[in-house]
Amino acid sequence: MVCTDDKTSVIAQRARWWERGWFLVALVVAAAVPLLWPALPPLGDLPGHMGRWHIAMALGDSPDLTRYYTFHWALIPNLGMDLLVPALARIFGFESATKLAVIAIPVVTVAGLLWTAREAHGRVPPTAILAVPLVYAWPFQFGFVNFALSQALAFCALAVWIRWGREGRSAVRAVAFAAIAPVLWVAHSFGWGMFGLMAAAAELARLRAAGKGWGAALGGTIVQCLPLAEPLGIMAFQAGLGFGHGEAGLGASDWFNMPAKAGWILSIFRDRWQAFDLLSLIPPVLVLYAAARSHDWRFSQILGWPALACLGAFALLPRLLMGGAYVDMRIAPAMVMLALIAIAPPVTGKTTRMTAWLAMLFVVVRLGGTTLSFVERSAEQQSELSAIAAIPRGAAVLSLVARPCFGAWTDLRRDHLPGLAIVRRDVFTNVQWVIEGQQLLSIRHQAAAPYLADPSQSVFPAQCSDIGSNFSAAIAGFPRAAFTHVWTIGYPPGAAQAADLRVVWTNGTSTLYRVVR
Repeated sequence: MVCTDDKTSVIAQRARWWERGWFLVALVVAAAVPLLWPALPPLGDLPGHMGRWHIAMALGDSPDLTRYYTFHWALIPNLGMDLLVPALARIFGFESATKLAVIAIPVVTVAGLLWTAREAHGRVPPTAILAVPLVYAWPFQFGFVNFALSQALAFCALAVWIRWGREGRSAVRAVAFAAIAPVLWVAHSFGWGMFGLMAAAAELARLRAAGKGWGAALGGTIVQCLPLAEPLGIMAFQAGLGFGHGEAGLGASDWFNMPAKAGWILSIFRDRWQAFDLLSLIPPVLVLYAAARSHDWRFSQILGWPALACLGAFALLPRLLMGGAYVDMRIAPAMVMLALIAIAPPVTGKTTRMTAWLAMLFVVVRLGGTTLSFVERSAEQQSELSAIAAIPRGAAVLSLVARPCFGAWTDLRRDHLPGLAIVRRDVFTNVQWVIEGQQLLSIRHQAAAPYLADPSQSVFPAQCSDIGSNFSAAIAGFPRAAFTHVWTIGYPPGAAQAADLRVVWTNGTSTLYRVVR
């Protein structure tokens, strides 16, 4: 005979479905759903990155690419997908490999978040479910895929860091992370930096919880984190060789722009429908507020302190740093994800069960909206990409892409779409990034100046045209001898008014012209 207390315990254990292995695996798999339908993941910068990866792979076998580009491999902190995609392409083909590698990012991120929550709490609290849709936050939608991959690996590394710290395996952890830290750095320097911040805060929290005074805890944290600083030696060695010392590689600007930072917070879920994206902020914010006010809920210090450290970094970092843009914006979703997985409601109880069901509803609604958005974006992008079939192999294409001002919540993510013409036709086009220390690509086709690289393809309205090109001036003055075609995206046929341009393709909103010699 089973006593009443035993029956209650069994029922409560069965009710905690959110801790079951099958459910956690389902959450990890669900993270891939929005990316399954689109042939090309509809992320802003991704086609431009694909162009670079293709050049790196095919340059030696393509006289056309050799005429336009040079590529010199070197050890830089921005190579995550640059290494992963070519490796997968040997098995799956280039575009399929790209899709698989991009799908891996949200999958690994969710796995890392749930793993970290389990190591910190001994279980996965239902509030951690709310963090799942944040893997599709704006930095990922922007197409910062090297950073996003490094961030995903950083969350997995944080789980290991916390576990070995709890188990007192300091020597093993030091040796292992002397190897892990350079991997994170190679994937992307900001992912490595973010992990160092999270690991240091988690270690400080652990030592303080163990009864160490502030001095001893700070000293112990510094000693424990020394293996994570190994990439600093690589950077110092490269600096001694003069590598990556260009102005773009070291510059930092736009500090303490609080209106912009407020915009980054509001834009965490930014995708397509402004009302839906803003309303999606409400559930995480309400749960964080409720947890902070509740007497029954608590925050794990070993995760709460890293969340606060990320909040501090978000406030202090500039928008532009070391050749990277939107540096502060990238860390905003991470601090929210850490804060959510830090919450520890009671193991059982009506409120805990209700939180689990509402969190699951939020995941279904938010990932469903992202899936629908990506389906629509995929159709929009494929309409534009049909122009590539009309471009001769090896052509030189001036790309001019209509872009909205920053005030527009969404755009069609066409800024780097011409990068797919590099992949499929070995062309030259002016959408590649050329930033010392950030990319290994150089432009050989100097006759195309000033339309050599990003952001010369971008055409903004007059009221926000701080960067990019002027459409009319570009059509009138681009070097005719350097280009065989002009591809205007977001402009109807005939918008490019020049006697030597002939329309060879249009879908009504975008047009490909041939330059008549």
